[in-house]
Formats: sequence, C-alpha cells, structure tokens
Amino acid sequence: MNRAGIIRTLAFHGAWGYAPTRLQLAMFYDAGLSKENFDVSELDRLIEEGVVVESEAHLALKPFADQIRQGRAREFYFPRKLRRARQVAAYLGRLPWVRAVCLCNTTALGQARDEGDLDFFIIAKAGAIWRTRFFAALPFKLLGARPRAELGAQGARQADPVCLSFFVTDDSLDLSSFMLPDDDPYFRYWFLSLLPLSEDGVLNELWEQNQKIRERHPLAKRWMALDSEKLVSKHKATSPSSWLEGKLKEVQEKQFPESIKQLANRDTRVVIGDQALKFHVDDRREEYRQKYFDTCKEYGVEP
Repeated sequence: MNRAGIIRTLAFHGAWGYAPTRLQLAMFYDAGLSKENFDVSELDRLIEEGVVVESEAHLALKPFADQIRQGRAREFYFPRKLRRARQVAAYLGRLPWVRAVCLCNTTALGQARDEGDLDFFIIAKAGAIWRTRFFAALPFKLLGARPRAELGAQGARQADPVCLSFFVTDDSLDLSSFMLPDDDPYFRYWFLSLLPLSEDGVLNELWEQNQKIRERHPLAKRWMALDSEKLVSKHKATSPSSWLEGKLKEVQEKQFPESIKQLANRDTRVVIGDQALKFHVDDRREEYRQKYFDTCKEYGVEP
C-alpha cells in the first residue's frame, strides 16, 4: 500500500539525517518491489495519526522529528557551500577531460554542516581518469583545501575542503556494481540527490544507464545542471596520451595513504582502476542500511 512507501522513504531519510519537503518525498518516493503508487492523501492521514510530523514545510517520522529543526539550522551554511562548490566546478570544468561535475551527499540537499567537506562526483572521458584526478586535486592540495585526512601534518585546513573521492569514465556509467548486495538504500538516494554543477549532456546517458538504481523510485526526475552551458560548448574529443596517463597513475598510486592501499578493490568502498576511482574509506552505508531496516521493522513495513 501507499502508506508503506511513504514510511520506507521517510525511514531512510531519518537514517541519514534529513527531513524532506513534500516535493522531495514524492520525487524520492520508494515504491518498493510492488511498485506502489504515491497518494498525497495517505500522507495527510499519517500526519493526522501522528505517525509523520510536518513542520516548517519538512516531514519526518515522529522519532526523527528533531531532524526538522536540525535541518533548518544547517540550511544557513548552504549558500556559502554552494558558492564555493560552483567555484570548484568552474575550475574542474576547464579541464579538457571533464564531462560532468556533481555535488553529492546531503550537502546537495542543502544540508551542510559548517565544518563539512564538499563531496564531488566527476565523470571523465574514457582513458583520462588518472590525469583528470591529478589536475583536479593539484591546486586544492597545494592550497591546503583538501580534507584533513589527506593533508596529514600540513596543519589547519581551509573552510569547505574539497573532497574529490569518486570518478568514473564515460564508457563506464552503469554504477550498479558499486552498490552493496541485497539492496543499498544509501546509494539509491545518493544517486537521486546528485546536484550537477556543470555537464555537457553526459548526465542523460548516466540516468538511462542506471535504471536498476532508480527502479524503486518511479517519480524520480532527471537532474538539471546549474551551469551546463559552460561545458556544452567546449566538449570535444581530445587526443589520448597513454604515456601521460600511465605516468600520472604511477605517481598517484605511490602517494595513496595506507588506508586506501589496504582497502583497494576488496569491496565497493575503495575502487581503483582505469574506469573508476572511488575512495570512501569511512563508508557508513551498512550502518545507514541497518538503521533503515530497523525503522521499517518497527513500523511493520517491508524494506
């Protein structure tokens, strides 16, 4: 029933700490395996029953009601975070191998902690992922604007550090292989909530190739980039350089911290290859999933 889909959707948002608006609830609506339709009248009934709390245009299951107030407080930092993110995207978009730059995680939903990183997902041209990462990260590393774990003993970091932790190439846009087995709700919502800052049209293909990720979310709409025109005009084929690519791969692999080397390609947390670079050492997806499962069980809903 529709009631179960609403509870599932709000259960996950409670797990990762965000209280959505009505529009976001509809767009993220988890229809489950039975493909339940969304009915706003059922949401109103859940509010009347006290199962769901609505305040300041945001929604939460009653046990997570405090997240509405917390989320509203975090919105204060979002304009600053977005300005910084667009500056970063403007630089990344000038690299000849970059096809899309997206802000991700809950910051993309306007939920920014003052001290939080700016997390980016980047699509690079095939055969150019290592040079893309090298030149993408270089200026921010020199300026001390990378996450603390990457700065080591270099001292205090700048505000809004730039976390470039997920790259894929445009010949490997099916992201389903990065999901945890037996469903990965975090990855599903991460994918749907991407905030494109610039792209050249490749996000259409990304959306189409990931139907498996969004099949439980029938009302989800494809993202729209904020500054797509900046990349559309400059996208063109670039001559490959296997020597440069290989050399920059060698340089970067030698510099990986021990935590990256130990987890490399053991599972989906850290993936290192010529088509994907993913460095999520502190991956909390299983924690969020278990909290989501527990909440669904509490309400008698199938996850």
